Amino acid sequence: MAMGNIRWKYVLLWASLVLCVLTLGSYCYKVYGLERPLEKRLLEDADVLMAQVEKAGGTTTVVVHLKYVDNLAQTYSRLEHEVRKALGTRGYEIVVRDNPDEALEGAYGSIHYYIEEARIRGNFGEMAHRSRAALEHTGIDDFRLTVDGDNIFVQMRLGDKYLYRVKDLYAEGGTGF
Repeated sequence: MAMGNIRWKYVLLWASLVLCVLTLGSYCYKVYGLERPLEKRLLEDADVLMAQVEKAGGTTTVVVHLKYVDNLAQTYSRLEHEVRKALGTRGYEIVVRDNPDEALEGAYGSIHYYIEEARIRGNFGEMAHRSRAALEHTGIDDFRLTVDGDNIFVQMRLGDKYLYRVKDLYAEGGTGF
């Protein structure tokens, strides 16, 4: 068959059509095969008020608004397991939303230097002791610091308001303990 007999406009039309179908299929798989089922699974958790999956660049951001929980580290670990199960090796970030007020933000501001220092130096016992001493007279109803192999978890409550912070130990400058 000679190259002159090929009708290029039809070849381009079919190629464009195939590209559109593949793009639409990829989009539908991502939205209906990954994101929506993940949001649905996260919403089935009793501690989750809202879950949303956002894709930006090569990273998927999973935003989770939590109720007040007794142990943030356990809840986070459970949710991270679900995210990892759904997204596999894709890059992701979990963003935890809370319900703070100015008093809680101020209380966290008074201890965040201890937390950052512990991330770099690894002096977690000193972090806990200094944080408790700094918050002793603030009226905070509940305060908990937890460290696992990957993160430092800070949670505090004052009345019906609560604050959560998850600090990555492997972020720049962290010890990686």
